[in-house]
Amino acid sequence: MKNLKILITLFVVPLFLFSFSNCGGTQEVSIKKTLTQNPPFKIADAYYQNWVAGVKDGGSGTNIHITFNELDPDVIIQNIYFRNQMLEAKGNINEPSNYVGYLKNDAPRDVIMDADPMKEAQNTPIKKFSFELENNQAVVEYWFNGKKSYYKILNLSQKEMIPYPQANPHE
Repeated sequence: MKNLKILITLFVVPLFLFSFSNCGGTQEVSIKKTLTQNPPFKIADAYYQNWVAGVKDGGSGTNIHITFNELDPDVIIQNIYFRNQMLEAKGNINEPSNYVGYLKNDAPRDVIMDADPMKEAQNTPIKKFSFELENNQAVVEYWFNGKKSYYKILNLSQKEMIPYPQANPHE
């Protein structure tokens, strides 16, 4: 009887401990970020503009333009979140209140489906996006007084698409 008790304990305790090993794995990777209502800047203009290259395999994309006025000198604009993408906000040296985020349309990613789990392990998991945005909304990520903050732009206007001209053939 004593041996049976020890045998049951040897099976039950590891099973019980193993059941807790994956509890943290089910947590959502993405943490919702808090939006600021009164940022240390005012936005004068915000729009997005689609573009398409005039050459084969030249690609296409969207540029997001944001012009600030009353931008506090201690504010550092870092990223722009737009259409489930995080874009680096690039400032203009000649016009320090203008920032642009460049979104290039990539081909759809290939998903490997195979009986071999090692081949399927090469798939990269889809990351959860931090913000729920409409197609004409964006979020600006900025630093102010040593703290990272986020501000949502509700209505980006859309400008006419830029069809870049075809390259001249070499003569």
